[in-house]
Amino acid sequence: MEQQTEVEAQGTIQEIHHHAPLTSSELALLWRTNLYYTMIRCIHSHFVRTANDPDLRTLIENGLSICETRINKTSQILKMEGQPIPKGFGDKDIDLGAPRLFTDLYYYFWTLSMIQIGLMINGKNLSHSTREDVRNFYTEALSSTTRYYNWISEVMLKKGIYIRSPIINTCKEADTVEKQNFLRGFLGERRPLLAEEIDFIFFGIRNNQIGGALTTGFQQVARSEQVRAYMARGAEIAKKHVEIFSKTLRKENLQAPMHSGELLTDSTIPPYSNMLMMQHVVVLNGIGIGNYATAMASSLRHDLSINYMRLIAETANYGEDGINIMIENRWFEEPPRIIDRRELAKEQVH
Repeated sequence: MEQQTEVEAQGTIQEIHHHAPLTSSELALLWRTNLYYTMIRCIHSHFVRTANDPDLRTLIENGLSICETRINKTSQILKMEGQPIPKGFGDKDIDLGAPRLFTDLYYYFWTLSMIQIGLMINGKNLSHSTREDVRNFYTEALSSTTRYYNWISEVMLKKGIYIRSPIINTCKEADTVEKQNFLRGFLGERRPLLAEEIDFIFFGIRNNQIGGALTTGFQQVARSEQVRAYMARGAEIAKKHVEIFSKTLRKENLQAPMHSGELLTDSTIPPYSNMLMMQHVVVLNGIGIGNYATAMASSLRHDLSINYMRLIAETANYGEDGINIMIENRWFEEPPRIIDRRELAKEQVH
C-alpha cells in the first residue's frame, strides 16, 4: 500500500512538473529564439540559392534545417502554453530572385559567426531554463550547434579561409604578479597584452569586419533613405572599431586578422526587406554590446577597459537609434511583457 502511494505521489509530481507554466525566463527565451530563427531562415534561403561552392551550399542547407526545427519546436511550446507566437519574418521579407549581394567568402564568414553566436546564446538559454521540455530543447540546440561549428571549421580550415587568432610567444613558467603596474595602461611603462586580452581584441576586429561588410551591403540595396543612412553610419562605426583594435595589436607587433578576397558584389537589388535588414543589425548590436562588456570585465589593463567603455556607449547609442527607426516604421515586434495593471485600473474608471 505504501509502495503504491509512493508511485502515485511520483506520478503526481511528474504531472505537476510536466504542466508547470513557463517561467518568465523561458517565455522570453522561446519567443526570442523563434523570432531570431525566422530571420536567419530568410537569410539562409537566399544564401543557398546564390552560393556557388557546393560545400557551402550543403552547410547552408543544414542551417536551414536547423532553423525549421527550432522554429517548429518553439512555436509548439508557445502554442501549447497559450502564448502568442511572433509574427517574425517570412516570404514577404525575402526576394529569392534577387542577385547575390555577398560572395561565397562572406557567406562562410557570416555563417561561422552566426554559429559562434548560437553556441553562446544556446548555452545561456539552457542555463536559464527550468522545465524539462525547455531544457531538452536547448540541450539539443547546443549539441547540434556544436556539431555544426566543428563541421564548418573543418571545411574552412581545409579551404584555407579560416582566420585564426594570433600565435604568440609566452613565458614557459608559471608566475605571480608582484607589481600593481600590471594594471597600468596610460602613464609609464605598460605590460604586454595577455593572451586573453588578445583573444577579445581579435574577435572584436573580426566581428566588426563582418558587421561592417553587412551594413555596407545593406546600405547598397536598401530602398529607404532612412535605412541607407543608418547602415552607412554602422559601416563607419565598424571601420572605426576595427582601427582601434588593430592599432592596439600593432603596438604589440601583432598582425590584425585579415582576409583575402571580395566580400560584396555590385548588386543594388535588395534580397531582404528593410524590416529584416534593420532587425538583423539591431540584433548584432545587442550581441556586440554583450561581447564588449565581457571583454571589458576580462581585460585588466586600464587603457583596454576604457576603450571598451567608450565602444559600448557608441554601440548602445547606435542600437537605440536603430530600435527607434523600427518603432517609427512599425517594424518592431513587442516581446512578451507583464500586464500593466495601472492601465487596467484606468479602464475600470472609464
